[in-house]
Parts: sequence; C-alpha cells; structure tokens
Amino acid sequence: MLQSLQSVSRTQVLGVVCAILIASTGMSSQDDAEGVSASHHETQKRIIAAGLEDGFAAEWLETLCDSIGPRLTGSPQMDSAIEFAVKTMRDEGFDKVWTEPVMVPHWVRGNEWAKLTSPVEEKLNISGLGGSVGTPRKGIEAEVLVVSGQEELDSRAAEVKGKIVVFNPEWEGYGPVVKYRGGGASMAARHGAVAALVRSATNVSLNTPHTGVMSYEEGVPKIPTASLTVEDAARMERLTDRGVPVRVRLMMEAENLGARRQFNVIGEIRGRELPDEIIVVGGHLDSWDVGTGAHDDGGGCALTLAAARLLHTLDLHPRRTIRVVLFVAEEQGGFGGRAYLEAHADELDRHVAALESDSGVFAPDGFSVRANEAVVERIATLAAPLKAIGADNVRKGWAGVDIGPIVDQGVPGIGHRCKNDKYFDYHHSPADTFEKVDPADLAGNVSAVAALIWAIAEDGLPRDGAE
Repeated sequence: MLQSLQSVSRTQVLGVVCAILIASTGMSSQDDAEGVSASHHETQKRIIAAGLEDGFAAEWLETLCDSIGPRLTGSPQMDSAIEFAVKTMRDEGFDKVWTEPVMVPHWVRGNEWAKLTSPVEEKLNISGLGGSVGTPRKGIEAEVLVVSGQEELDSRAAEVKGKIVVFNPEWEGYGPVVKYRGGGASMAARHGAVAALVRSATNVSLNTPHTGVMSYEEGVPKIPTASLTVEDAARMERLTDRGVPVRVRLMMEAENLGARRQFNVIGEIRGRELPDEIIVVGGHLDSWDVGTGAHDDGGGCALTLAAARLLHTLDLHPRRTIRVVLFVAEEQGGFGGRAYLEAHADELDRHVAALESDSGVFAPDGFSVRANEAVVERIATLAAPLKAIGADNVRKGWAGVDIGPIVDQGVPGIGHRCKNDKYFDYHHSPADTFEKVDPADLAGNVSAVAALIWAIAEDGLPRDGAE
C-alpha cells in the first residue's frame, strides 16, 4: 500500500520541487538585508527538496497506525509504540537515544453501549469519555433532559434530579463545545443527574462519536459520561422540544486503574559547535483507543522525527543540538510535558526553542509562536524561504500542550500549523486512521519543520524570548 502512496506523492510534489528551484534563484540581496545569509537559503532549499521526496515519515506512520494501532495511555499498545520509537531513533543513527519515566493515569474503556428505550427502542452510538467511571453492572436507565449549556442547565436545576443530562451546545468551534466534554458530568451531577451525555466536539459527523478526556470536580458525585453523535443529540433535542419524553439506557464498564509508569522517548542530533544549546521538536505518541491516531498525533511524531532524521541523512550537522521528544499521556492531561519540565528544569536556560506538532498533518501552512515580538519576527525571517511550499505564515499564537510547561518558564514556543479545516472531522474518532493522511502533505510538513529547525539551530533566537 505504501509504495503506491509514495509514487502518487512524488508525482504530486514534482511541480512543487520545480517551483522551489525556480523561486530560489531570486534569493540574494534582499535576503542578506533581512539578516539571513544566502548560504542558509541554499541549505534550506536543499532540505525542502529532499524532504518532499522522502517517504520515511509516511512509512513510519503507516507502521505505527496499522501494526501497533491505538495507543491509549497505560495500554500495552502504548508500550509497543515507545519501543518502536526508541528502535527507530537508534536504527536511524541518532547520536543519543533514551527514555524518561512518566507516571500516567491508566483508564480502560471496557464494553459500552446505549440505546433509546422511548419513544422507540433504537441503538445509540456512544464513546465513553476518558477518565469516566462506569455504570452499575446492570446499567442506568432514565429520562433525558436536553440542555444547550450550563446556563440552561442551571436555570432548569429543579428538573435534573434522577435524569440523564444531554448537553447539545451549538457548534461555535472546539473551545466552546469541549468544555462540556471536560466538565459536563460534574455540572450535571451537582444538580442530581445520574449520567451525562455530551454532543461530540465536531461540526461534521457521519453518526460517529468523538471521545476525549474529562475530569471530576472535587466534592461532586462522580457520574458516568460519554459522547453522543451529533445526529443523536439533535434528535433528542427535537423530540423533547415537541414534548415527547425520551428515555435512554446506558451501560459502561469504564474503570480507572490508578497510575502506572510509561516513558517519554528522546533522541538527539548533537550540535557541532554549541551542543549544550537545545532545540526541542516533537509531538505526543499516545492516542485515543477509538481510531489509530494518524492526525492526532501520530503524524506529528512522524514528521518531527523525520525532520531531524532528514538533517542527519543529508549529512548536515546543526550548530546547536536538535532534540526530538515524543511525549506520553498528552490526551489524558499533559503528563509527559510536565515530566519533561521536571527532568530538565536545570537546563531550561539552554533551551533555545521548542516546537510541537499537534494539529494534524494536512497541507503545510506555517507556524504560530508563543514568545515576544522579537522572536516572532526572527522566526518569520527564518521561515521566509518556506514560501515555496506555503509554510511561511508565521504569527503570534498557541504553541502546544506538551511544550506548554517549559514555554511557561520562558522557552520560546513554536506550534506547527497546517491547513486543517477538516481536522475536527476526524479528531478523537474512529475515523482518525492512516488513509486520511496525504503522503504529499506529510512530506511537505517534514520539509517545513526540518528547514526551520535547521535555521534556528544555525542562527539561534533573540535571548529572553518569553512573552
């Protein structure tokens, strides 16, 4: 399968490679005036062209998704993914490869199902939310109360006791909806609900639920919670708006098994002149258990690992150290990122920048930067040669969950960005699988990240880059 995908990819990118070669001939005096040497542009051009023709990231991602599969934090599949990443870095000649322990939550889904029992009997597609408790062994059956959000829930508090609350907020983007996935169970339990069901955090659904992490508020009863499809949530609202009582039966075997030890995976391409100065680049290796985590975030791991490998393959020896970090347990609450901060707190002053890829691997678009204006401007200059592949769009913004703890301490953070309008179609769902990834897009992202981290490793960034 991969061979055919790679052949398509190379056909697609041939025109782009030619465009790069043509565009690069115009880089001279203006680039020098911006403070970036022509030799850097020539090297970046070489990196981009090689990356576009390199199928390593797609091959690695296909194996991760299809041969290892879903990588839920705490699972045996997560253990296998860690071993696979370590072996890859060693086989590809990274100068140093090691793992660092992280205590992670171990939640298991178990069997789960739900159905309408009134006004008709019909199966519902649900996905238990990560961290939820299970139902009693015989399940829960109750009447449904549909609300648009917390304000309506609180205004109808007298109606909640003994019911299953269904949150069906209007889609206004991920943030406004996802708060009910994370906290809806405690909102409902505070008023006496016996369970909570939440509309999936997506605007496009083919009757497929999207999962995600939730948490319980201290001192509030823990009730089971799961995501509903967009279609089922809308249907329940229509029925109850017409005054038709709706009842649901819910059964979940979900269980929290405490904490267990897993590992962040780390590999370095050592710097030739300033090896103690570090550019971190990476993504999170864990995924939810309902798909194979191709876009979220196997693709981010594949492209950042491949970007560092590409520099090594091209026999480029960066001035500063490139450190690839594949984090564990991002989906369950960012445990890997916090563990990295704790393990490396004494060397943060030597971290030049941290780049994270966790927004899919669609066509490259550029980078968002969480740092002061001087750093944003400098990264924009270093990314200017990426215009040929559409990856020169640099703006101030979010960097990433995993690198967030060290960015909070003053390390400039960079978020890899792509044209991800379809990201939430697949996000946290059974549809996030390898065939949704275009190898040409993935190769373009490898090129973009490799060319940028090379330039940062060579030139550095302004000191005191914190926001």
